[in-house]
Amino acid sequence: MAKFTRILSIDGGGVRGLIPAQILIYVEQRLQQRTGNPRVRIVDYFDIIAGTSAGGILTALYLRPQHRNPDRPQFSAQEAANFFYKTADQIFSQTFWSKLLNIGGVFGEKYSARGLEKLSQNFFGDLKLSQLLKPCLITAYEIERRKAFFFTQHDAQLDSRQDFLVRDVIRSTTAAPTFFEVAQIKSLGNDVYTFIDGGVFANNPALCCYAEVRHKFNHYFNIDQRYESGPTAREMIILSLGTGDVKTGYPFELAKRWGKIRWLTPLFNIIMTGTAETVNYQLTQIYDAIENPPGYLRINPILRSQNIMAIDDTSQENLDAVVKLGREQAQQYQNRLDDFIELLLL
Repeated sequence: MAKFTRILSIDGGGVRGLIPAQILIYVEQRLQQRTGNPRVRIVDYFDIIAGTSAGGILTALYLRPQHRNPDRPQFSAQEAANFFYKTADQIFSQTFWSKLLNIGGVFGEKYSARGLEKLSQNFFGDLKLSQLLKPCLITAYEIERRKAFFFTQHDAQLDSRQDFLVRDVIRSTTAAPTFFEVAQIKSLGNDVYTFIDGGVFANNPALCCYAEVRHKFNHYFNIDQRYESGPTAREMIILSLGTGDVKTGYPFELAKRWGKIRWLTPLFNIIMTGTAETVNYQLTQIYDAIENPPGYLRINPILRSQNIMAIDDTSQENLDAVVKLGREQAQQYQNRLDDFIELLLL
């Protein structure tokens, strides 16, 4: 059994999910080189994966089992990234008439959810949350009950009321306000929920996952028998991958005149980056307080303009630029990633 409880967390961020996807290609390839096993996959060296929105899609891809061998993952990290790249235009699909009648999402959602729903149906079928390969935490926000919600594979295995079809989980975690309409789904226990994107409260789900592990990886929940009351930060390592931190400022002279409509896009960007920054601050303080901390690594590139690498820009030029940035991040953080990989192998 591994020395540490190993957490992978992936932020939301639309097509910029290709940034962490590229970093994880590097991680998987290095794990294969270090072990001498070309069949090694991301899921083999993490005990739980957390994701929001695009990160939720990637989480489901990494944890999806093979049909013929349900104990092994369907995809390599490269194949998961390829899937995300090739299907981005289906997720953010917009007809001519929807563009004409609904300018930029002002009078309704910007995109129809039908493309994403069809893609998820074709790809995940009737796969259940409980059938994913390992524990996971995927975020959404329930707007009728007004509470944060976490789709967790480990809870779904114990209670059908907490089990869902994976395609419905993906639909819920990606229901970003102004981009897609709200998602109303049923659990396998027939409870009805109404969700929006978990990015409104946890675009960076790393701290939520830390709390989940701290509370449930113990004898009582029967997830990790090593711990009586759950691992402490000293016994966890966390790889937290962002999708780009927009750092363009909003001048006072402009913002002071904005009304509801003008605030929509800036507010969405501020929520995404602000919550992610807060989580990184909190986890940094937790790990800085530990003498010789085992490992917390956050990788999140700075974007100087919200018009660069827009989260719904599926042009080949933009997608290629995002992939390039992800590869540059893997190269820039190569030494720290290699050190982290050594911890994964302990």
